[in-house]
Amino acid sequence: MGLIAPDIERLKKGKKISELVQCLDHPRASIRYDAFIALAGNPDINEQIKNKLKNMMYRDPDSSVKTLATIRYAKLGDPEISDNLIQIIQEGSQKSKLELLRIITDSGASSDVTVLYIIQTGLNDDNVLVRLQAIKAANSSKNKQLMPDLGKLLHENHFKVRLMAAKALYNLDKYESAGYIIGLLADKNLEVQSTTRIYLLSIINDRAFYALNDDSSAYPDGAMDAGMLFHGETQRKSAKEIVNEGISILHGACNDKFRGVRVQALKSIAVFKSQTSIDIAEKLLYDKFPEVRLEALTTLEKIGGPRALAAIENKPRDKKKIVRDSIDRTLARMKKVQ
Repeated sequence: MGLIAPDIERLKKGKKISELVQCLDHPRASIRYDAFIALAGNPDINEQIKNKLKNMMYRDPDSSVKTLATIRYAKLGDPEISDNLIQIIQEGSQKSKLELLRIITDSGASSDVTVLYIIQTGLNDDNVLVRLQAIKAANSSKNKQLMPDLGKLLHENHFKVRLMAAKALYNLDKYESAGYIIGLLADKNLEVQSTTRIYLLSIINDRAFYALNDDSSAYPDGAMDAGMLFHGETQRKSAKEIVNEGISILHGACNDKFRGVRVQALKSIAVFKSQTSIDIAEKLLYDKFPEVRLEALTTLEKIGGPRALAAIENKPRDKKKIVRDSIDRTLARMKKVQ
């Protein structure tokens, strides 16, 4: 005849702490598991009971009980429980993986080998929720070793993953992130595009814009950070190369079949104010959608110069009054500054 299973819920409600402690040694793992939860959430247990609960991280024969104890009492960086933590991220349930990654996220900066391995494994997990939490953990870790792993997530199907990965890369090292996130200027998702534009604007500052239009290789004093950006671990790129790469991507996006992408590409092109973009913007003055034509007009005005002015002046009369009126106002403003 089998043992009668103790009623853990009844013991918990009755605050039968000594009986719950006895249940931690029950032969059935499910009883030990439930007793652990009941005791771990009780603020009145003494240090002796807490130590018994903690020891279950090392001694309990059941993996689910060991996982629960590890997540509840884990001290990151403790070599004695490294194997437990790795087992959780490799083989644990989604809930266990998420709990472990939340602990790591809350723990902040880390260079611990086990912690970094757990984050890397989470970034490559099949479950999107685990990957998202791993991105948060990577961001919190402040460890640049994770940048290549985050860079791979910029190609994810889910826009939220791309968006959060870009944010983490930027936070880990804003200058080094430029080489990773530059391609997101042509992302299909408008939020990803606009967020990337904001990041790049803070990276490629006025000194970098100066470098774009300067034939010499010298940068203004103090421009080292903005003038030398990194891509990956070995390839260095100047600010001029980074900007030109971004402009090339944006020029390609101006041919996208979605008008929203074309509009966003024009907005980004206007930020860089490169004379090399005039022909691209001029072509979109003839786009079939008036909102694209208006954005092309705004872009040409922001780029400025005689060629941009001529591109607008040479455009035949637009069939839409709103575009025609906008052209007249734009030409008047541009001629004042010539």
